[in-house]
Amino acid sequence: MSFIDSLLSFFGKKKTVTSADAQNNASASANGRSRSGRAPKQVYESRPVPLPEWAEGLNATDLVEQLQKHNVCRYTPNFGSKKIMSAIQGPDGNLIPEYEGIAGDCGAVKNFGLKIAKRDGLLMPYRYVDLNMGFKACCDNPKKCPFYMCAEGEAAAMNSKMRSI
Repeated sequence: MSFIDSLLSFFGKKKTVTSADAQNNASASANGRSRSGRAPKQVYESRPVPLPEWAEGLNATDLVEQLQKHNVCRYTPNFGSKKIMSAIQGPDGNLIPEYEGIAGDCGAVKNFGLKIAKRDGLLMPYRYVDLNMGFKACCDNPKKCPFYMCAEGEAAAMNSKMRSI
């Protein structure tokens, strides 16, 4: 857009859409991104963490069982092997997988997924947490989980309201 076009748009003239702008918007929507460039996500992906010693050498089935045994979070996440499909079709007409691997969900994620997603600038709520979050928060220290912290804050607010009545 040139300087003159920006001045004209300032005074009420509409900007004409160039073919480059239309192509950028089309490719962004084909990749599942909004105009802001952020892709919608259903899985909250945390930073990679070192593999705990109890999880070394386990296959996916045994790892899911051990995650349940080592769980310390009071919202009891349910981990399993997930293949989460996006709403975007690929060139062959099939849906594109958004996430494939071990993911978990719990009451805190279900109730506060939208709140955390909005905080991260997304419009669609998170529905799952990834395996790294399971190692870091669910099996090690739940206070590292933003969903847990929102749930605890909500519970504390409810308790203080109940005491004041």
